[in-house]
Amino acid sequence: MYKKLLLLGISFGLLGTGLVKAQTATQEAEAPKAATAQEAAVKGTETDSKEKKDVKQEEKKDIKEDVKKAEKTEEKKEDKEKVALEADLHAAQNPEGEASSEGFVKPREEMEESKKAVKPKPRPRVVYNPKNRRDPTLSPDDFLLMQYREKQRLAAIEAERQRQLAEERRKREEAERLRQLELARIKDPTREVRNKIQLGGILGQEVFIGSKVYTVGNKIFGAKIVEVTPDEVVFSYKGHKFVKKMK
Repeated sequence: MYKKLLLLGISFGLLGTGLVKAQTATQEAEAPKAATAQEAAVKGTETDSKEKKDVKQEEKKDIKEDVKKAEKTEEKKEDKEKVALEADLHAAQNPEGEASSEGFVKPREEMEESKKAVKPKPRPRVVYNPKNRRDPTLSPDDFLLMQYREKQRLAAIEAERQRQLAEERRKREEAERLRQLELARIKDPTREVRNKIQLGGILGQEVFIGSKVYTVGNKIFGAKIVEVTPDEVVFSYKGHKFVKKMK
């Protein structure tokens, strides 16, 4: 039994050592492959970084070239404007002078000398003095509508003013009428009573006033009958006499 156990242990040990050796062999075989893979990855990253750097450098170059082109175009525009100004100055200095073909431009030095010699004329002063005060931003229809509304507003103001004047005039006339009545009452106190008495008829010494009959000595509205004649009746009121005649 012991021998069998020893043989089994030895066989298991040999198997274990064989497996270990096989694992180490496989690891040693795979190690160079992993190293090559890492080197390839590192090389790939380096190539990517180089490509990115190259792209950035190319972009910078393109930007610089665009800036240079823009500067050149600006310089060309400025030169063209200067040439045009010089041509205008030349034409202003010689409106009827030397015959020159179209597109003739003096050299730069001559134009600079002419600029120094000729002083720019002062610009005329512009004064805004329109004939009317209409807003230029309004259309003709809007302007007509605005005029119509303004006329309506002025007409309403004038109507209100006339109404106020008429009311004041009416008040003045009423006050004058009351004043005249008061003056007439003071000057002739029999006026109010005289207007109230209306004779209906006379029969002897009897007087018909309204539906009643009065004789000498009777009073009506505070007025006393003093005398009765066939055609008229004499009254006395507050010391004043007045006569009412038959109509």
